[in-house]
This record gives sequence, structure tokens and C-alpha cells, in this order.
Amino acid sequence: MKTIAIFLFTLLTSTILSSQNLEQKTLLISKESQLKISGDTNINSFTCVFNPQELPEKLSTRFRRNNQTLFFENTSLKLNAKAFDCGSRPINRDFEALIKSEQYPFIFLDLQELKFLTQHSALITLNIEIAGIEKPYQVPVKIDNLKSNYTGIIHLNIDDFKLEPPKKVFGLIKVKKEIQIEFDLYFQP
Repeated sequence: MKTIAIFLFTLLTSTILSSQNLEQKTLLISKESQLKISGDTNINSFTCVFNPQELPEKLSTRFRRNNQTLFFENTSLKLNAKAFDCGSRPINRDFEALIKSEQYPFIFLDLQELKFLTQHSALITLNIEIAGIEKPYQVPVKIDNLKSNYTGIIHLNIDDFKLEPPKKVFGLIKVKKEIQIEFDLYFQP
């Protein structure tokens, strides 16, 4: 019984101490931010641009600092899956079918860790959830401190999310498995 009491006291103390080091900050996301998803088919390429008006105005962050690394808790960017414009209605419909936007109306980018490598570069660890499937990624990020700008490209495989691309022209046109998510985020002070 004494061992259980000591264990519970230690657990409670460590939880209280770790929560005291937790910082909170609200970042304002500028509407000049951009997010695009691009890929290729066997005959062409496509780019779907996220409507910047659909970006949330704020990103509430909770993090703990350890040297040059920020460890995030409950920090997620929620994106409307139907807010991408691929240039035409048929391609928009195909893209929405690919990411199953009817069944899963949001894409989540859940920040885990931001490790500053230099003054102008970092490595971000995040979980991406598309069509109800979440996968971890590490992404190099370029930082422009004067403009509060963070840019990077996430390379992913649609098979990782069990996405089945629509087949066109009796299967003659096929979407390649590799796609890129390019982000160019500006934060206001």
C-alpha cells in the first residue's frame, strides 16, 4: 500500500511540474499564407490550391521548450477538405473523391515537435490525418524570421492513407502515388 501511495505521489508531482513548464501562445495566421497539394498522372500534373480564406485565423499552441526544440501538445491545424481548388470542377470532384471529403470533411496537421537547426531552418515532426488515417512525418522547414514565414514541402504516398485515385478514360489516365503538400505560412505578430 505504501508503494502505491509513493507511486501516485510521484506521478502527481511529475504531472504538476511538467504542466508548469507548458507555454501557451496564439499565432495569428495571415491570409497571404498558401497551401497546395500537387502530383502527377501518367500524362499530366495537377495542383490543388487551398483557399486562404478557409485558413483558421488563429492557431492556439501549447508547447514545452527543451534547448532548441519545442514539444507541442494539442496543437493542430484543421483544414476543410473541400477548400482546395484544382482548376476545374471535374478535377475538384476527382480530388475530393480521392481524399474522401464526403466521409472525412477535414484534414488535420497535428504538430508534435519543432527542432531549430539554424536561425533559418528547422525540422518539424507532425502527424497528418487524411481520410481518417494518421501518419507521422518529419519535414525540413525554411524560416524567414523577419517575415514570420515558415515554408516546406511534405512528400507523401497516397497508399499510406489507403486512398484510391479515380481512374479516367477506362483506366488509361492514372494518378501517381507520390504527392506533395507545399506550405508557405505567414504568422502575424
